[in-house]
Amino acid sequence: MKFFRPNVLKETEDGYVLVGQKCKCCGKIAYPKRRVCPECFSDELEEYVFPKQGILHTYSCTYLGEPHLAAPYIFGFVDFPEKVRVPALITGCDPEGKDLRCDMPVEMVIDVLNVDENGERIYTYKFIPGKEAQA
Repeated sequence: MKFFRPNVLKETEDGYVLVGQKCKCCGKIAYPKRRVCPECFSDELEEYVFPKQGILHTYSCTYLGEPHLAAPYIFGFVDFPEKVRVPALITGCDPEGKDLRCDMPVEMVIDVLNVDENGERIYTYKFIPGKEAQA
């Protein structure tokens, strides 16, 4: 699989997960990975694996935007319990976001972002409404 940003994903036995970093000095968890901790500027960092579930903080249905994305598409921000907010595309719902709401559970999936000039699919992480929200 070819990924849009391979450095933010890691394959595990449970599938792909988002990865960031945790500072060994102050414990700050950050996304995406950086050279130094954004809190204390230490370079003593370790990989941190985020859970697949988060909470949709906010979102917007976009009709004009990135030329490589078919409109309309939904862009949002997902909060994790670690006090980290991640930008993400939202999928698996009404294309205008009519069935979304802020503070609803969402779950990370791997999905096609677009196709490159050679016809190869490029994948990225996206979020879908969580199981509790679909019930």
